[in-house]
Amino acid sequence: MTAPTDPAELRAAVWRAAGDLFARKGFGEVTIREIAALAGTSPSLVMKVAGSKEQLFHRTATIAAPELPDVPVSALGTALVAELVDRQRRGDLEHLGRAIMLRVNAPDPQSVRTQFLHGYVTPLSEVLDGPRPELRAELAVAALMGLATTLRFFESPVLLAELDAVEAVYGPVVQRLLDGA
Repeated sequence: MTAPTDPAELRAAVWRAAGDLFARKGFGEVTIREIAALAGTSPSLVMKVAGSKEQLFHRTATIAAPELPDVPVSALGTALVAELVDRQRRGDLEHLGRAIMLRVNAPDPQSVRTQFLHGYVTPLSEVLDGPRPELRAELAVAALMGLATTLRFFESPVLLAELDAVEAVYGPVVQRLLDGA
């Protein structure tokens, strides 16, 4: 096994590997050996760089929501669903799925919850006018999480076969939640 020789490269490789594994499998299912193998180093070097699995989780298990689409609020629900469907088509990491996996068995679930609310709900609620923007934002994010979970984790064959229809039907649903209708 050829480990990166530069300490900064080693740290970056370990953090990338840990972040990827935690996002895909959750805290409880990831081992230091897996992180080491993915980073191209040894478990002892992972521990030297990270300190502990929990410290590594806190360092790497971040929730980074994508920027909100640059569209009028009246088209935001449709645009959010379109982006989710596009990520599915490309096979990209689903940010909402990552948030779910990070929350599962997290050593500190509250910190993941806080990151999630700050990353997803707060920016959305800040662009909404009218009454109860936080409620409307949380409802829209909940709907998007449901769709992301059904597509990614349950691999719904009908939805996956009809992504254009999913986008056409679900976009207006999310928009109605954002509008408070």
